[in-house]
Amino acid sequence: MLRGATVVLRRALSGGQGPEPGQGPVSARLEPSLLRFLVCPLSKRPLRYDEATNELINEELGIAYPVIDGIPNMIPEAARTTQKKPPAEGSKQP
Repeated sequence: MLRGATVVLRRALSGGQGPEPGQGPVSARLEPSLLRFLVCPLSKRPLRYDEATNELINEELGIAYPVIDGIPNMIPEAARTTQKKPPAEGSKQP
């Protein structure tokens, strides 16, 4: 009985478009109006929102912060690398 109530509640909260049982939760998108207030905690620079990956991107540092259930996870350790960093000066290339 409790499992059925959970499915009904999930569908109601997602506007009837919720996942079927066993398909996992729907990841809510970031509210676009929040972008003007959010900056990277490392560089203090503005972030770009990527709807395709549901992430906040810092192009300068090459990192992406995930957005989980509409809430940006701005913990630096939670960010993933989006591009290779240039090699340090003085390092030898094979």
